[in-house]
Amino acid sequence: MNDFIPVLRDRLIFIGWVVGLILIASLLWSLSFSFRARCLMQPVNKTLAIMEDERRLSVPLARHTAQPAPLGCWYYLAGNSDEPETEAGKLFFVFAIIRDGIMVPCGAEITEQGNVAEIIPLGSHARQVMGRIPQGIIQVYTERIESAALSLLGEI
Repeated sequence: MNDFIPVLRDRLIFIGWVVGLILIASLLWSLSFSFRARCLMQPVNKTLAIMEDERRLSVPLARHTAQPAPLGCWYYLAGNSDEPETEAGKLFFVFAIIRDGIMVPCGAEITEQGNVAEIIPLGSHARQVMGRIPQGIIQVYTERIESAALSLLGEI
């Protein structure tokens, strides 16, 4: 009985530390969303420029947590002017397709109706791997993105 109380106290202290560290990490992850989105936007724009694509990302969308959405980041596409486009039809979603344990970075241009106009592989390796990904897997990602886009367009 005398050994039980110190062991219990030590275990409770350890569990408290673990829970505290998880809470701190979760808080940092959620509060750093805008910083991470802006850091992701720069390499995506560089990749699009290297690919000689006319599209450019301008501003990340504010995070919407009302409904579950696929993992990725929503952006407004930049228009021809210096002002960022904030119209509902100019969205771009950056995400990763996972195939055989390999992450393939991609982007999806979203039409005004909430449909995926095109899935763009972001990088040379992604272009090579994209041809080997079965169309069924791409269709699953497309349907998830379109579902999230429709709910997002309804909120904007």
